[in-house]
Amino acid sequence: MKKKIIISSILIINSVLIFSGCRKDPDDEPAKTVYSEEYYTGGKNGTVFVTTSTAYEQIAPGVSDAVAFKKGETLFEGRFVSGDGSTPFSGLGPAYIRSSCEDCHPSYGHGRRMERYNADDYGNGYLLVIYDSQGKYCSQFTGMPQTRATYPFLPPINESGISIVWNNYVDEYGNHYPDGESYSLIYPIVTIAPSAMLPELVPSDYHVALEATIGIYGTGLLDAISESDLIAEHTAQQSRTYCKGMPELPYAADEFGQMKVGRYTYGCTRSTLQNGPGANAIWNITNVTRPDRRYNYITTAYATAMSNNTNVQDVLGLSQQEVYNYLMATDLTPEMTTKDFDDFMVWHRGLGVPAARNLDNPEVKAGKQLFYDMGCTACHKPSWTTGVDTHIPAFSHQKIWPYTDLLRHDLDMLEPGLRKFCRTTPLWGRGLSAICTGFSEHLHDMRARNYEEAILWHGGEAAYSKDKFRNLSKNQRQAVVKFLEAI
Repeated sequence: MKKKIIISSILIINSVLIFSGCRKDPDDEPAKTVYSEEYYTGGKNGTVFVTTSTAYEQIAPGVSDAVAFKKGETLFEGRFVSGDGSTPFSGLGPAYIRSSCEDCHPSYGHGRRMERYNADDYGNGYLLVIYDSQGKYCSQFTGMPQTRATYPFLPPINESGISIVWNNYVDEYGNHYPDGESYSLIYPIVTIAPSAMLPELVPSDYHVALEATIGIYGTGLLDAISESDLIAEHTAQQSRTYCKGMPELPYAADEFGQMKVGRYTYGCTRSTLQNGPGANAIWNITNVTRPDRRYNYITTAYATAMSNNTNVQDVLGLSQQEVYNYLMATDLTPEMTTKDFDDFMVWHRGLGVPAARNLDNPEVKAGKQLFYDMGCTACHKPSWTTGVDTHIPAFSHQKIWPYTDLLRHDLDMLEPGLRKFCRTTPLWGRGLSAICTGFSEHLHDMRARNYEEAILWHGGEAAYSKDKFRNLSKNQRQAVVKFLEAI
C-alpha cells in the first residue's frame, strides 16, 4: 500500500567549466553552413542539429532553464518504486502500467512493434484499449488498463493472458503494385483471456486493440500553435470533397477546466500539454499522486474487488471499508512535489526537434515534389507558425515544419480498434527513429514496418494519395521514402 510520500527534489550539482584562450582572427574561422528555413523543423529556437542516437533527447535552444530541464529529464528516466517515503521515486501503485516513463518511450521516441505484451520488454510502448461493441471504454478498467500491481494488491489484468497475433493481410490489389512488384502487410489481433482478468472485472462484451506511444520531442512547439489556427484549418478542410466524413473538432478540458480544441493523443482527447499525455502519464502510468492529482488512477470496480479480497485485508490489517476508503480517497498526501512536476514539464516542453537532413539531395527533392503532388500535404500540413507561448517565450512566432494538421481523419484501416478517426501523426524527426531507438515502425499500432507499408495502409480520406503512390515507378516510390526519412 502506498504511503503518504513526497518525492524529494533531485539534487543536481552544476559544474561550470571556464575556457580561456587567445582571440582568433575572424578570417581563421570556418564559414558557417547556411540552411534554408525548412531545415529548421522546430524553428530557430526549437531545432537541434544532432543526428546521433541522442537526437530526440536534446534541449531546445530556446529553453532558458537548463537546470529544471535536467531535473525533469531525471524524473522521466527514473524508475518509481513502492516505498515508505525514505527514498526518492516512491509511490508506485497500487495498480500501475509501467514503473518508468522511458519504458514506453525508448530514447524518447515512440514504442516499437511487439510480438507479446510484457511491460518489462524494452520499447514496449503498447497501451491496451478495452472497449465494447458500441465503441465505449469498458468501465471496469481504467482508460489505459493496468497489468501490474504492488503487493498485496493484484493487477486488474494478468499479462500472461494477453495474446498478440500478427496476421498477414492481402489488399484489393493482391499486394502487388501495377509494375508487378509485391509487398507485404500485417496487422495485429489482440485478445485477453477472461481468466487473465480479475473475476469481478470481466466484461460481458469486450474487444481489445493496441495503441503505441508516440514520440514526445517537439510537443512544446505543437502546444504553441494557436487554437484559432487549428479551428481555421479544420474549417478549410471541411470544404474539401474528400473530407465530407471528417468529424467535428473534439474539445477537452485544459488544466483550468476550460474546454479547448483537442490536439494530443490519437483521438485528440487532450487539448493542452499541461493537461496532455505527458502531464497525465507521469501520474496515471505510475499511479504516483501529486498536489493536483491526490487520488489513485483506478476504477470503482477495482477498488471494490481489492477491498473484498481477504488477503489484502489481512496483509494491510484493515477492514473491507478501510481498504475501499483508501483506494477511493481524493485527499491522499502527494507523492510528487509541485516543483518536481513543474521541472518535468519544463523538460517535456523543452525537447528540441532534430533538424531536417539532405533536403538539397536531388532524390530527396524529387521525393518532396511527389509527396506534394500526391496530395499528402492535405493532412500532413507541412508548416505552422506558432502563436504566443507563455511557457517558453522563445517558442513564440516560430515557423515550424511538423507535417501534421493535428486533426482527425478516417483512414479506413482494417481492425482500427476504438480509433476509427486518428490524428495525423507529425512526421518531423521520424527518419531518425532507427538510429535513436533501433526500430522504425509506424501507425497507431505499429503495424507498418516501414514508410512504404504505412502509406499502403492509408485508405478512406487518404485513398487518393495511396493510389497515386501505388502508380509511381519503383524509383519514384523510393524517392518519396527518402524525403520522409529526410524530414
